[in-house]
Amino acid sequence: MQKVDLKNTYVISDIHGCYYTMLALIKKLPSNANLIFVGDLCDRGLYSKKVIEFVKNNNYPCILGNHDFYLLDNIEDCLNGAKVRWNTKEYMGGLVTIDNYKNDLDTLKEHLEWIKTLPQYLIIENYFITHAFCMPYFKRRNDKSKTHAMMTNRISDKDEWDWDWEKDWKKYEYINIYGHESSKNIVRKHNYICIDTACVYGGKLSALNLDSLEVIQQDLIKKDVLL
Repeated sequence: MQKVDLKNTYVISDIHGCYYTMLALIKKLPSNANLIFVGDLCDRGLYSKKVIEFVKNNNYPCILGNHDFYLLDNIEDCLNGAKVRWNTKEYMGGLVTIDNYKNDLDTLKEHLEWIKTLPQYLIIENYFITHAFCMPYFKRRNDKSKTHAMMTNRISDKDEWDWDWEKDWKKYEYINIYGHESSKNIVRKHNYICIDTACVYGGKLSALNLDSLEVIQQDLIKKDVLL
């Protein structure tokens, strides 16, 4: 369990390549703020490579998101002509990420090695910080068979997946802070907070302070996406 200055620590939601929106949000935070990213740095927005480079070079803690995993798992094959869901389904957003790296394979290799090091969760005092909704996987957070679930699970999946959820998760004395499940507003419940406010879809990028739970937001800067 990490100890940090909670008053100066902010958890930032899914960026999805929205580099200039990210920089604008960070300018609203204290200049010496501790930043934590919940993953999905890439795909859909135009500047995935810039976002990853920024987070990597500043040594900011970052959770492995499902889209970061798709990049790691698929891009080398896709650059060689493979057709997979990531680069054929428009909603996945992989094509624009592939374009970021086509002429910069050295940076790609560095980024892939860095993504391999990303954790699936952080525990900071009573906060359980993940990419997707993982409170029902807290006791199995180190179970490798739950890796995919911890990147993709949603509270809205309850009817489909609650058979696999720990039955007493609502009683856990942790607060799960996560992204992945986009909505117009922050979702706050007894022991979870979803901070993905749909930036890449025209919403806002959000930063949650770990002491006050105050939210600071930045509207999407339109040059970050294809119009």
